[in-house]
Amino acid sequence: MPRTPNLSLKAMRAFARVVEHGSISGAAAELNTAASAVAAAVDQVEAEMGATLLIRTRARGIAPTPEAVTLAARFRALLDDYRAVMEDGRAVSSGLQGTLRIGYYAPVAPAFLPRILAPMMRAHPDLQLVLSAENNDSAQERLLAGKLDIILFAGQDLRHNIQTQLLLDLPPYVLAPAGHAITATSPVLLKDVARHPIIQLDLPLARPFLEGLFAGRGLTPNIVARADSTEMVRGLVGAGVGLTILAMRPFTDISYGGDTLCALPLEPGLPGFQLLSGWVADRPRRLVTAFQEALHDWMREPEARRLTIAGA
Repeated sequence: MPRTPNLSLKAMRAFARVVEHGSISGAAAELNTAASAVAAAVDQVEAEMGATLLIRTRARGIAPTPEAVTLAARFRALLDDYRAVMEDGRAVSSGLQGTLRIGYYAPVAPAFLPRILAPMMRAHPDLQLVLSAENNDSAQERLLAGKLDIILFAGQDLRHNIQTQLLLDLPPYVLAPAGHAITATSPVLLKDVARHPIIQLDLPLARPFLEGLFAGRGLTPNIVARADSTEMVRGLVGAGVGLTILAMRPFTDISYGGDTLCALPLEPGLPGFQLLSGWVADRPRRLVTAFQEALHDWMREPEARRLTIAGA
């Protein structure tokens, strides 16, 4: 007869926090409990599972195994469900509570995320948010480590155990200052863009993406400036320094410097980006599920198409 599992909620919570923090001391500080109690909880989980789940090293602290990351995610889902059941049973509140941690590799995420999150915040006053800009790799690493609940990212080099859903297809477009000669033609040929100075968005994926577009047509871009933020790139374009190629656009055609910008479609057949949402493949927390639904509902609205040049 199978042995009945014997893990307390406290042990599951402590284990999940150790995986998130990468240390027993960090988990103990968050839980406001003794480090020895957290260590005992970790030992209890490992004994119950019959496996070493956390690798202890003197130099680097604690490193979770892939199995530990998966288990911690399932513990968080169980704890979230338990909390929701207790709230419903006590009829205290049917609203969402807790902290939602969102990581994004999407340079214009500030254009749309607040529109999605604001109604959730108004409807659920106990909800708290933590948003962090990431690159494609760090977003996935922090999601798998339990430090993020959901990510918005480009989806290349997808890590194991991350479940995804498509948000938007993003064809590339050229951004030019108002009145520039290239704005007289639409769509714009890549070879015509190559005749002008180019400003490069210097971010992981964005950098090789731009270079790959030109290389695919046997062209060499004249890159005169590099910047690691979309608004700096847009500002340089607006000031007349050069043109750029991007995949996602904000809802405004005005740069931070007050210059008017023109977004123009490029010739068909060029590769683009896909914006995806990602979460740990096991059953997500109730809070994550609610955000996913709001996010994907909004992405189906006509307003979302304004984020792509296809919406022009």
